[in-house]
Amino acid sequence: MFPKNEILLYNLTNEKIPPKRFFQELINEILVILKEKDKVSLSLVFITPQSIRQLNKFWRHKNKTTTVLSFSLTENLPLGLRGEKKSLGDIFLCPWQIKSQAQKLNIPLISLYRKLIIHSLLHLYGYDHSQIETRQKMERLEDKIFRLVNK
Repeated sequence: MFPKNEILLYNLTNEKIPPKRFFQELINEILVILKEKDKVSLSLVFITPQSIRQLNKFWRHKNKTTTVLSFSLTENLPLGLRGEKKSLGDIFLCPWQIKSQAQKLNIPLISLYRKLIIHSLLHLYGYDHSQIETRQKMERLEDKIFRLVNK
């Protein structure tokens, strides 16, 4: 159905996160929807509120805790170094902030994880929400994917 993708998980917190299988199946479904033909590699790194705040401050100049940050590798990696798998990049998630946000929005925690993974993967594929046009395009695709994977 799809190539064997490499999805690495690193939980650097004491927080409970969904099982690796949840993320593997979700990401594989999303990649099929995005019509990805290549094997891909990406990392999910679960970090503390303090750590994600530091990353957000350094990279985005926003001194606040956020739920997720994604960093694309594909656009910065020279062709000769790409290897047999397409290295998409890294997604940093803050389980504590995600749990807090899910409670605040009164939505199931697992649904918020789905939304955040979809959103982050789209960023790794170059989608952007910095302008109205690109934001609308990204939101439409995000909603479509969410409906398809949230059966």
